[in-house]
Amino acid sequence: MSNSQPNKSSNMQSCPGDKYWVRPHQRITKDKNGKTHIEQVKGYCSSYRAPYPKIALEEKIPLDHLYYALTVYGEAGGENAASKRAIAWIIRNRMVKKRWGDSYKKIVGRPSQFNCWNRKDPNYARLQRPGQENPSDKTFWEESIKIIKEVHDAPE
Repeated sequence: MSNSQPNKSSNMQSCPGDKYWVRPHQRITKDKNGKTHIEQVKGYCSSYRAPYPKIALEEKIPLDHLYYALTVYGEAGGENAASKRAIAWIIRNRMVKKRWGDSYKKIVGRPSQFNCWNRKDPNYARLQRPGQENPSDKTFWEESIKIIKEVHDAPE
């Protein structure tokens, strides 16, 4: 297959159709006994596309703010507005301090900070299709967006 040879001029792989090249990298894994291993991953063509850019367009909010809203929704989706605001303020304060990262995506994506971004967390699946489980879920999602806008725009 001609697509298996790297393009020498750019050191990138050519992938068919709408797939994209994922470069070779190392992956840290743990076995069932908790021992850490470093796995060498060869480059490959992938078709996975995160749904978040599409959701941001549909919701008419910046992609970085979408990660902020999804975290509030994922961590406190079924909770009251005060709980959602508390999560929103935690994220906002971390953004202001900049030691956690310079974007909402970096802040909420830091390991062991917000469980909803852990693929094994039950709320992770909800982040792929926010507000689509039932009518009350849609209300929780809309409230999360409203709250992050309020907190983001609030004075320090």
